[in-house]
Amino acid sequence: MIAARQLLCLLAAVVPAATAAAALARAGSSPRCFGAAARDPEHPCDNPSLRRAVNPSPGIAQITPFEPCSVVKRRPMVCAFGVPAAEARETVALIGDSHAEHWRSALRVMAQSKRWHVASLGRSNCPLSRTIPVLSEVQQSGRRHQRYMCWRWNRRVPAWLRANPRIRTVFVSEHTRAAEVFARRGADEFEARVRGHLRAWRALPRSVRRLVVIRDVPYVTTTTIACVRRAIARHQIANDRCSVPRAEGLEPDPAEVAAKRTRSRRVRLIDMTDFMCGPRRCFAVVGGVLVHMDHGHVTRLFSTTLGPYLERAYDRVAG
Repeated sequence: MIAARQLLCLLAAVVPAATAAAALARAGSSPRCFGAAARDPEHPCDNPSLRRAVNPSPGIAQITPFEPCSVVKRRPMVCAFGVPAAEARETVALIGDSHAEHWRSALRVMAQSKRWHVASLGRSNCPLSRTIPVLSEVQQSGRRHQRYMCWRWNRRVPAWLRANPRIRTVFVSEHTRAAEVFARRGADEFEARVRGHLRAWRALPRSVRRLVVIRDVPYVTTTTIACVRRAIARHQIANDRCSVPRAEGLEPDPAEVAAKRTRSRRVRLIDMTDFMCGPRRCFAVVGGVLVHMDHGHVTRLFSTTLGPYLERAYDRVAG
């Protein structure tokens, strides 16, 4: 009989990672301490058989899209997943750039548990913020267009929420490594981003009673995936060679700072860093699961394994 770990490797080679995880869960053969479970601070767990495992493979992870989401509206772009709206106990929203979208797999796990219908409003490189990148006249017209599209998207989101007052809980997350400049010369760019989040959150309608800020994930280097490939080829433990210093991988998050600063009772903060990092290092592989698909986005499978722990964290802050 094929061992659970071997079966997962086989499945991950031919089907999307989240599908493989779901198949194993239905079969009751998910390995002990698999994925985020290996870093659960409340239930320490170690499975030696997973120390050299890497699921999915880096090649599969890089071509596996975010959790599927069915388009229901285009301006702003809204897609939906989870329990069908007619059967759901509640409809919640996930809003932000691609660093919000990679949380869809974790939220799908929550949605099944809580019988949620989830509306996802995502736009690449556009965090929910009223601070828009500053572009000079010499920059390319495509960049100016992206700046305008982010500005327009950030004004459509509150309007959409006002038109959908049944949505009382909103999750937001964003990338911390911005490629753009968010403040004029001489100004504090990080502070400008913090204030941009605060202004955007204040603009949300009163029907949004709970705004859950998920701190951005740690980053790895642009060579980490290649390092994992080499470790696999050499039958080495990837984390021994491919982890990164916590101080380098975990960057200040302006949304986290804004959440801690605001006095609004509806803003809650969730930090899942400890499932990806120890006190000194951030890991390439956790519980046999590849954490990152690139330098900044978590894999669909690892996001799925984070689902139960994201739900636990939410339950603690949602009161």
